Amino acid sequence: MPTRFARSVPSASPPAAEPASPVETWNPPARAFVPDEILLYDLTESPLCLKVRICLHLKGVPFRRVTLTLGRRRELRRLSPMGQVPVLVRGAEAIPDSRRIARHLEATHPSPALIPVGVEARAYAALLEEWADETLAFLVDAFKWLNPENRRAALGNTVGEMAGALLRPLAGRAILRRARRRYAAAGIGPEALPLLEERLRENLSTLATLLEGKPFLLGRVPTLADVAAFAQITCMQRYAERRLLEDVPTVTEWLERLADMPPVAAALAS
Repeated sequence: MPTRFARSVPSASPPAAEPASPVETWNPPARAFVPDEILLYDLTESPLCLKVRICLHLKGVPFRRVTLTLGRRRELRRLSPMGQVPVLVRGAEAIPDSRRIARHLEATHPSPALIPVGVEARAYAALLEEWADETLAFLVDAFKWLNPENRRAALGNTVGEMAGALLRPLAGRAILRRARRRYAAAGIGPEALPLLEERLRENLSTLATLLEGKPFLLGRVPTLADVAAFAQITCMQRYAERRLLEDVPTVTEWLERLADMPPVAAALAS
């Protein structure tokens, strides 16, 4: 079993950056005129794209979504050598990768801050973001493509945006084959689902522990760590594994708390 499946949410106590409660009212900044239109190449089904959309809405940055379709793949390759979404484009500048985009937004639109100022708190938030983007994402995606219960929904959610009705069956088979090959290369198949479920339960339980006594992962206000983990688990809720949240009410309450924030709700609806 590859070592990446053994990773869990960092269980050390977070730096005491802020008091735990009460929850502060989130006041997004007024939208300013931006001379160059910001474009976001993305897919609704992608947790990393959702992560970027939430960051944009929280910071009040106007943008226009450009959905990745089969016809736009060559265009995307010109913007990003890896050919993957999300990619943020502003004028002649193209920024791929959700982590790079989040840090670009923090530098160009610093208020409200999503990355803590303190050195220890910043490092802790970055560690949790890395866990969400890598370990949690790998587990969530594995269930999406390897669990037979999810196959129809996974194909519908992924292919529906990318291709027209005539090409959807062909595109769906290609995407499913590529996903299975990716996991097979790591020695993972449907027979590994019980072990993957155990790992996912452990991660959700540790996340619940980190949230005990405070509304968000680092205290009174959400940070990039919250956004990254929220995006992955929100996408997981579209599939059969949402049942695992019944055992972690603290995580469910945190998800609802974030989803009720107007900017996050706007990102989810966009």
